Amino acid sequence: MPKFSVSSIRKEDIEGIIASGALITSAILPHGQVDSLNLCPWYHLTGHQCPFCGMTRGFVAMTHIDFQAAIDFNLGTPLVYIAFVYFSLRSIIPIIVGGKEIQMPKPAYNIWLVSTIVVFGVMAWERIGRYLL
Repeated sequence: MPKFSVSSIRKEDIEGIIASGALITSAILPHGQVDSLNLCPWYHLTGHQCPFCGMTRGFVAMTHIDFQAAIDFNLGTPLVYIAFVYFSLRSIIPIIVGGKEIQMPKPAYNIWLVSTIVVFGVMAWERIGRYLL
């Protein structure tokens, strides 16, 4: 019997477990009943929203197919949600199809990356930057 160790777990599987857990949690949470939920420590310490404020509520809205609410909660929600879906599938698909790993095409990754940097950069400026000047 092979010996189990934490170091034998693939990084992709750990990412997939975390991403799948977030997606499952967002499916379990009732949409509309978490709209006033704010878990952000930055917000509770400073009274100002960080670039990621609204992400939990946005994930719940995305999972319940309320895309407008998701964007209203946090403009970057769809971008991060797509990444979580990708991480989940990248971990699950090899189990289903017998070891064949999936890779995101480089152009798709580059578009996602640039979009994410721009969106969260703008949100950081709007939510934090103006208070620092």
